[in-house]
Amino acid sequence: MAIFETFSKRQKKIIGGYSDVFTYDSIPDQLRIQICHIWNQSLGIGRRDYMGENPVYRKLEEDLAAEFGLFSLGNKLRGTQEAFISFFVESATTEQALDMIEMSFRILIYASQQYNWKDSWEQRISAEEAIEDLNTRFLENSIGYTFVTGESPQLIRKDNEHLHQEAVMPALHLLHEEGFSGANAEYRKAHEHYKQGHYKECLNECLKAFESTMKTICTRQKWSFKESDSASSLIDICLKNDLLPSFTQTHLNAIKSSLESAIPTLRNKLGGHGQGVQPKDVPPTMLNICYTKLHQQSSFS
Repeated sequence: MAIFETFSKRQKKIIGGYSDVFTYDSIPDQLRIQICHIWNQSLGIGRRDYMGENPVYRKLEEDLAAEFGLFSLGNKLRGTQEAFISFFVESATTEQALDMIEMSFRILIYASQQYNWKDSWEQRISAEEAIEDLNTRFLENSIGYTFVTGESPQLIRKDNEHLHQEAVMPALHLLHEEGFSGANAEYRKAHEHYKQGHYKECLNECLKAFESTMKTICTRQKWSFKESDSASSLIDICLKNDLLPSFTQTHLNAIKSSLESAIPTLRNKLGGHGQGVQPKDVPPTMLNICYTKLHQQSSFS
């Protein structure tokens, strides 16, 4: 029997970071039940010619029971699928639950490529739709994991993603410092809007956090500014007071343009004013720019 490199085995090799906006150490009951619904829609319930047994659940139960050091995942007298789901909802630890999620979606991808899944196993949504639903549920429940596809489909932690590591976490670390409570509240509110898919509102809060960060820097440095100053004015104040070292003067114009054209412009163009006749959609990729630019501003302080 193959020995799998499960999520929890890999995760033990990774050292954690700062306090985050996501939770990593628990899978709430609501999310577990939501994932069961995704399984029912994507893995199906099997057919009568398999005596009510879905072979995918049988494979999952056998392999995971061996990985967990158990004879089985529960009482299989009422069916392997029910035993698998009952264990996931009622008994599985967080690490076990994550292993079950990862392996089930790996098998779903493989089986969908090998068989006529919709006709054979009563699949109601595709593997791609199931993965999208799973990642949406993670986000909605503030659970910091995502399932990625590719050559090696697997679960990863949000704090292992490059953007999260390089932009979100440094910004959160800074905003926990004294004097940044206002920017911290606005930044986290932006995250709440992002998790709910309210991208225009997220842009508004990102701009507030961006401006609050600069106002805190100006206050700490005793640089004169007005509470009504816009992001553009605050950027000018910071740069004119040598927030960046003088030997970077040749780059100041490019930096100023980059900062001004990111959060303030995106917010004004996509979320800050009346949208007119045609509704304006804010793609989530645009928000990655905001997080990156806020990180750049945070690093200057």
